[in-house]
Amino acid sequence: MAPVPKTKTIKHFTHPQHDLAKISTNKEYLCGGCRTPGGAGIRFRCHQYCDFNLHEYCGSCPSALSSFMHPQHHLSLVVRTQGTRQNERVCDLCRDSVEGLFYRCKTCDFDIHPLCTQLPQHVRHALHPAHQLRLHPSSAYAWCAVCRSVCGSWRYRCEACSFDIHIECVLLTASNGASTSRSVPPAGPPPQYFYGVAPPPPPPYVSQAQGSGQPSKGKKLSKMMYAIVGKLTVGVIANVLFGMADLSSFS
Repeated sequence: MAPVPKTKTIKHFTHPQHDLAKISTNKEYLCGGCRTPGGAGIRFRCHQYCDFNLHEYCGSCPSALSSFMHPQHHLSLVVRTQGTRQNERVCDLCRDSVEGLFYRCKTCDFDIHPLCTQLPQHVRHALHPAHQLRLHPSSAYAWCAVCRSVCGSWRYRCEACSFDIHIECVLLTASNGASTSRSVPPAGPPPQYFYGVAPPPPPPYVSQAQGSGQPSKGKKLSKMMYAIVGKLTVGVIANVLFGMADLSSFS
């Protein structure tokens, strides 16, 4: 009989009183490190009745990080506890609050969740197969090709074609009958004006069926980030982009 493999355990400074065991589960949880949700997959958990869970990445993330998201400086891992909060801080990528573990550039006042740093710089998307899409910071007046709303935050973009998709929409595909042709955005006033002058016309975007409404509205990106990062980083993007994505448990 083959020996039963031992469960891997780690010690982590966010929960120094007990070892954390590496397990795989389908249950949702709140990471005790970065304080953002987790779901199906590998995590670290305390089995000493503490109900303490840690994202797999939060359990091994380095103390300093170099990232394309903030190429000017290295990012340092910091811990923010309840007693050290002096003002509200938010993740520069997902715009949700940062608590516990997060990366920070003190010089630029740039903050980001550990999980958010794991988004790939480039992806390919079924709705824009000609070019790779690159993760870009927010800019004025870009339209998401999937949900048809303005991209006011980080998104995946083809600069050459002015093609944009929200991060939270990148795994959502067209409903049945949707076209991949380019079309003019719906009639109506532009969503905002700058200094009293109307912005330039929005770039062309992919026409989508309206079966599921506008998926990006009313959902916190940080709540979906675990599922998004997991699917993008394990190399299954080609499958989920053709209708197999299911983020319902994070909606």
